[in-house]
Amino acid sequence: MEKQIPQPAASGSWRALLRDLPMPDKYLSGLRKKQIDTVSNMIFVMLLANLLNVAVVLQSFRDSQAGNLLAIWGFCFIFITGLAVLRHIRTRKASVHGNLSEAHVDAVSRGALIIGLFWAVAPLLVMRSADPQGQMVMGIVLAGMMFGGTFLLSRLPGAALSFMIPISMGFALSMLLQSGAAYQLIAVLSMVYLGVLTFAVRWSHLQFIEQHLSEAAVQEQTQLIGLLLRDFEESTSDWLWQTNTDGLLEEIPLVFDTNSDSAGFMKTGALLTSLFEAGEGRKILEAALRRQQGFRDIVLKVQDEASEECWVSLTGKPIFEGHDFRGFRGVAADITQSKQIEDRMAHMAHYDSLTGLPNRVTMQEHLEKVMRKPQSPNTVRALLWLDLDNFKWVNDTLGHPAGDELLRQVTSRLNSMAEKTDMVARLGGDEFALIVERPAGGALESFFGRLTEVMRKPYNIWGSTAHCSASFGVRVFDAFTTDPREVLKHADLALYDAKRTGKAQWSMFTAQLEASAKARVQIEAELERAIEHDELRVFFQPLVDARSHKIVGVESLLRWQHPVRGLVFPDEFIELAEDNGLITRMGEWVIRAALAEAARLPDHVKVAVNISPLQIHSATLVATIVNALAANNIAPNRLELEITESVLMTDTEFTLKRLHQIKNLGVQISLDDFGTGYSSLSYLRSFPFDKIKIDQSFVRDIESRPDSRAIAMATLTLAKSLGMRCTAEGVETLFQADFLRDHGCDELQGFFISRAQPLDNLGHVVDVRAPGELPRVVIEKPEVISDANVVPFTGEKRA
Repeated sequence: MEKQIPQPAASGSWRALLRDLPMPDKYLSGLRKKQIDTVSNMIFVMLLANLLNVAVVLQSFRDSQAGNLLAIWGFCFIFITGLAVLRHIRTRKASVHGNLSEAHVDAVSRGALIIGLFWAVAPLLVMRSADPQGQMVMGIVLAGMMFGGTFLLSRLPGAALSFMIPISMGFALSMLLQSGAAYQLIAVLSMVYLGVLTFAVRWSHLQFIEQHLSEAAVQEQTQLIGLLLRDFEESTSDWLWQTNTDGLLEEIPLVFDTNSDSAGFMKTGALLTSLFEAGEGRKILEAALRRQQGFRDIVLKVQDEASEECWVSLTGKPIFEGHDFRGFRGVAADITQSKQIEDRMAHMAHYDSLTGLPNRVTMQEHLEKVMRKPQSPNTVRALLWLDLDNFKWVNDTLGHPAGDELLRQVTSRLNSMAEKTDMVARLGGDEFALIVERPAGGALESFFGRLTEVMRKPYNIWGSTAHCSASFGVRVFDAFTTDPREVLKHADLALYDAKRTGKAQWSMFTAQLEASAKARVQIEAELERAIEHDELRVFFQPLVDARSHKIVGVESLLRWQHPVRGLVFPDEFIELAEDNGLITRMGEWVIRAALAEAARLPDHVKVAVNISPLQIHSATLVATIVNALAANNIAPNRLELEITESVLMTDTEFTLKRLHQIKNLGVQISLDDFGTGYSSLSYLRSFPFDKIKIDQSFVRDIESRPDSRAIAMATLTLAKSLGMRCTAEGVETLFQADFLRDHGCDELQGFFISRAQPLDNLGHVVDVRAPGELPRVVIEKPEVISDANVVPFTGEKRA
């Protein structure tokens, strides 16, 4: 740590010179000891000098008028000197035992003050009665005492000033009591000398402090270096080595204090370079030895088959005697453990810990190398982006350890299908990638087919069977695409296409896929704008009673009035809206818009609105329904929400709770596209739907396929047994309508009745009120509208 050392006063001002000197507390004890030791070494010299000067004064002025007073003065001085000697002896004992304190320093200053006062009295006693020769003697004695005492006590500036100031003041006062200008001039000069001596004392003390702090810093650094060297000697695994001019080891390496036997492979007379395995490090070492150049931290693997793997770090420099080369000398360090840790970390950074396959980073690096490598004209290279179809099901049902086991088995199958030149990598989760090369002429497509079949086979996970096929996208390399990121993006697009078309499929990238992806991005941006710029429209398709053909309801269908493309149907944007989360905002907008239009319909006409799986989980769904009903004075039983089985397949417990919450409002719930899912009957048991809708895929084939007629008849019978109404979608012919009516269908919907149109275009089949007309139903608005606390809706008929 850097010490704050005071600078000499000459670089500052007089005010800076006379300030207290800064001193860290940890250095005070050492400073006091050094000060006391300095004074102690000179104390007898100072006392003897004082006694000698006392004797001179007594001898010089024994016959003067002040002789008797001087005798008393001399006796007292000798007595005080004896006390000072005793005090000094006690102080030396305290110094030996390290018990010095500020009081010891103050005691020295007090002793110096007392002696100084004694010498200040002497000129006042003799100067008035002494002749000029005697005055000269006294002046010389006092001047010598001032300068000598100041020099000897300069390590203790307080003591030096305490001794010097009284003498100077006493001498100056004795001069002023004399008559004559010369005496007054001498008095002034004595005060000038006092100032000069004060400056000298302070300057000397500054130098003393600086020297003391420097010595303390050097001592601390010495102690620190000693500790580091001791720690190095106790813990190092380094050793010295030396070679002759031919590169042969001259002596057995000296290992410091270490338990390592790594230096054992360095034998006297062995060629240094022959001790290490061939590689880049050995080439660097050989070049440095050949050029007689120093080297540092060359990592080398020891060539010793009898021992375990050993790595060393070699540092060396050439030895010259004058201009003659004498060999090399250096240090070797055993870095086996750190090298193993480094290799393990490097492996973890480039390989998947679960499967042992290269990870995404390694795959991308390999892909860049492969793309730079020239391709044979008789081969085809491709990147496969593979994704497991039912991996989430395995994790959710069998647990994550089973999922890990499945990934290991998938890895085994992929490795068994790959050739030596292929690369198999795990990208993360259930995604894998393969970089393959096959002969041209159909071998690549044949490989894809075999791979699809192998991945389709069931897995045995600790006694449980898991069906987890794989879908993958393929990007064949070409000479025009040189950016690896572009290839990865194309493979991902192909995988998306394979997933969209079904499970256990593979899809080849085409330019059309990229165009479709760009179109999706554009549609996504435009769809966001459509919501903000009120480009969405609600069309209505009538539902009629199967017997009377009177309208009993309408289904709300969303349309997009694109400013350039015109009217866009939902199949072109709903899936995208579900992917990016816009479906929730759009669905709530449809509810508000549909109920606003429903206010113009007769009170007996119901309004059906489709609800997406994401929308059913929206925290604002119930509040949106309640607010829309209240704002448009619509009775809750006129609103019918249509859900598909996909809504019930995600978080079933929450979904059923939410549906019950909506049903308690008085809103009707119907199951749409009945018969197209996997668990329709179980859902009919878990939730009391008001209505089920026969999917149009069965209605369309009633005339031509007996099995479709059987399914329709079974669905109608099931609905009646459960006390539910039944609606048939996609009715397009009179035969279909009659068949469904004869077998108990309640409602019909389809082109046979009417296409979906704006509400104003349905005036020929239903009474549509003009905008602004008041409805005939008054709805009480709940006090609190939130999903956490929704009250059932009630209403009254107007008179």
